[in-house]
Amino acid sequence: MRAVRATSDGVAVVDVPSPQAAGITNPVTVHPVAVGICGSDLHVIGMGPSGVTLGHEISAIYEGRPVAIQPMAFCRECAACQRGDQHMCSVGGRRVHGIHIDGGMADELVVDAQCLVPLPEGVSAEAASLVEPIAVGVHAVNKVDPVAGMRIAVIGAGTVGLVVAAVTQDRGVDQIDIVARHEAQFEAAERLGLRPVRADELGSGYDIVIDAAGSESSLAAAIGAVRSAGTVLVPGIYWSDVNLPGLALGLKEVQLRTALYWGHHDGRRETDIAAEVLGRLPGLPDALISHRFELGDAARAFTTAADRSAGAVKVMVDVSIG
Repeated sequence: MRAVRATSDGVAVVDVPSPQAAGITNPVTVHPVAVGICGSDLHVIGMGPSGVTLGHEISAIYEGRPVAIQPMAFCRECAACQRGDQHMCSVGGRRVHGIHIDGGMADELVVDAQCLVPLPEGVSAEAASLVEPIAVGVHAVNKVDPVAGMRIAVIGAGTVGLVVAAVTQDRGVDQIDIVARHEAQFEAAERLGLRPVRADELGSGYDIVIDAAGSESSLAAAIGAVRSAGTVLVPGIYWSDVNLPGLALGLKEVQLRTALYWGHHDGRRETDIAAEVLGRLPGLPDALISHRFELGDAARAFTTAADRSAGAVKVMVDVSIG
């Protein structure tokens, strides 16, 4: 079958055997439909050739119906799972589809049955690959619990920044500024009803500032823009060490929070909550998905995803085509 992997010649479609269920407790076979490319994927291919099929933002068909795929199965037994921090699962965290084990850019994929995420009525398989990045936004927003009347700023209008803002908006918050750099990001933010601004237009005194750009300068800007005793949230990973503006951090008594992946909140999977958010926001796919490529053109899809100046927001690989 076809699969997209990082090879010595770059990203390529290769022929591989049908997937095996090794290490998967309750295996089921799904047929991927669409897979999104995110910044983590670009870091993965930057590490060189790998025998792992790419793609963790996955929608698929299972037994004739569309589903989203949660790309990590929780073991339910480790200390993190027992205390309710499933996203920190010591077993699942080492077996993420598309990162550590085969992902969705292939004709078939074997996952644990617990990874299947049912979709609300009206959500298509083509759109459902957004469930995973939306779940990142749900988990992040659950960390800070914004309420109507708060002033919120998001630094970075890539997919993470846009979905965090959209989820915050879905919670009833209507005062959201988002820092964008590229024209496509401005357009996506406006389509979602957000207020896009350039970095030098960012205000101050925000109750919550979300650093979705993931750089030392964006973190410093977030700490500078938040009000005294406000919260700065980092929904992701810094890929290198960062220095903090210590004086501002201490004098303002900034509450610095981080958020990784998605897990459970109030007894529910955040991936299920994300599917519901997607059902409530039917305009989200059109606002976020800037490019679609057939599987056979995956190399060009990755090149496009790495070039924000080319108008890329969310680049999608349509696995079931081509």
